[in-house]
Amino acid sequence: MNVLIIGATGDVGSEAAKIAVAKGHKVRALVRSTSNRNKLGDAKNKVEFCDGDMLDQASLARALTGMGGVIVSIRLTPGEMKQGRSYQDVEATGIKNIVAAAQQKGAKKIIHVSAAGVGPHCVSDMYQAKHQAEETIRNSGLDYTIFKPSGMFKDFQFFHIPTVIKLGETSKWPTSPIEFHMNPLSHIDLAQCMVNALENPKASSKTLEIGGPDCITQGDLLNMIAREAGINTHYTTGVSKEQLIARIKENPQKAFFTAEQLQDFLIDKKIDHSVIKDIFGIEFQRVGEYLKKAVPEVKAALAQKAL
Repeated sequence: MNVLIIGATGDVGSEAAKIAVAKGHKVRALVRSTSNRNKLGDAKNKVEFCDGDMLDQASLARALTGMGGVIVSIRLTPGEMKQGRSYQDVEATGIKNIVAAAQQKGAKKIIHVSAAGVGPHCVSDMYQAKHQAEETIRNSGLDYTIFKPSGMFKDFQFFHIPTVIKLGETSKWPTSPIEFHMNPLSHIDLAQCMVNALENPKASSKTLEIGGPDCITQGDLLNMIAREAGINTHYTTGVSKEQLIARIKENPQKAFFTAEQLQDFLIDKKIDHSVIKDIFGIEFQRVGEYLKKAVPEVKAALAQKAL
């Protein structure tokens, strides 16, 4: 299939591009001229690049010409926020523009990444925009698969693992509840499912909450990280969702997320992985397997930084 990937220079999108190329799809990527394409590895020599922007409908029309499918893995980046763009611009209007161009150019399939917990009940600008995007796709008349992941391994490497190592021997996790469940997964496994969904009839016209085979609490995750790091500790206490939201309302300028955003994405979520396994037949990486490699890497990087 001729496939346009929007977000091909990001973590998930670059993996989707590499997998699509390996499976014999003809891949085109909508990118900015300044985008760093290194995450694509050797696949960048087999990908056709098209300069443009999802808020520029003319460039979208050019990029979608001759494409049978489109894979979308986008988010509002800090750089875009500095340019004055909002979640509404990128994750709602951007998707609306992509769908309109896909309809105009005759694309048949759209694959999109949203988030677990997104729905009409959401109160934050981030999740409201994601819900609008989902609705635009579902009402487009195009065949679609919308993926809603529950926790990504790559986020642990940037936050949970280094934080556990820096905290050392403590029983309290100071940043969030520890009793909430999640089904974390590798971004590579997510990308495999996205490419698979292009031609998989079982994934047709589906909105799928997607997670790995391990349903764990955040406390479970923290204790697994501590064991791999050789830290003699066991987390027994966290901070309640209500306490976190109250803290942010008192000092909003010091918070990375708004109180409304925390309200939406701090949720207790259990996903039935067997549904995903039945559709895609892919063996997902387990949390423990990922941590055996990631924890020593982060520990070594922190030690090197301290020198």
